[in-house]
Amino acid sequence: MKNKRNSEDSGRIKVIMLLFAVMITGVLFGTLLFCRSNEPSLYMSDALCHGFIKLSCTQTVTEIFTRSLSWTTFLLIMLMFSGFCSISQPAGIIILFWRGAALGVSVSYMYSIYGIKAAAISSLMILPHALSTSVILVYAAREALRLSNLSLLYIIEKCSDEENFSPQVKLYFIRFAVLMLLVVISSAADCALTCFFTEKLLN
Repeated sequence: MKNKRNSEDSGRIKVIMLLFAVMITGVLFGTLLFCRSNEPSLYMSDALCHGFIKLSCTQTVTEIFTRSLSWTTFLLIMLMFSGFCSISQPAGIIILFWRGAALGVSVSYMYSIYGIKAAAISSLMILPHALSTSVILVYAAREALRLSNLSLLYIIEKCSDEENFSPQVKLYFIRFAVLMLLVVISSAADCALTCFFTEKLLN
């Protein structure tokens, strides 16, 4: 029993490490994409910065919070629904890669605008939210992959294990509700940091 538990823990750690590796690969890709672009402004859409880029123009607290919250929420919801499809495992990989690419583009953009000062901007205004939400999304992707595998087994076994599958689905929703709460907290902290450091670092 102990060996089985150790094997399961080892498997979970390997999956988590793989998912983080996918995100880091995305960061490298986003950095390279921005650096090799002749028109960097083309990559400044919300789809490729996810609210990471901090703007020096005046924004309300609500606008800052919404910008910080929206894309992570969108990705979290996509991951949640991907868990209900037995063949959607690649979705989690694509979402994490996309998130990493957005972070790479955003940090590269800040360096192109602010030079060496971007190190402080990234450390204080981008990375805290980026790292916390990255952990959240990696955990969400792992949960989605796990439920996806359970869904496949459930289909293969012709619904023979419904009593065990239904509680797993309820637990799945509870875990994603907790993850959503953590995203809100992270976004609120990011909003506070942005408001505090904008005048000090961006102007």
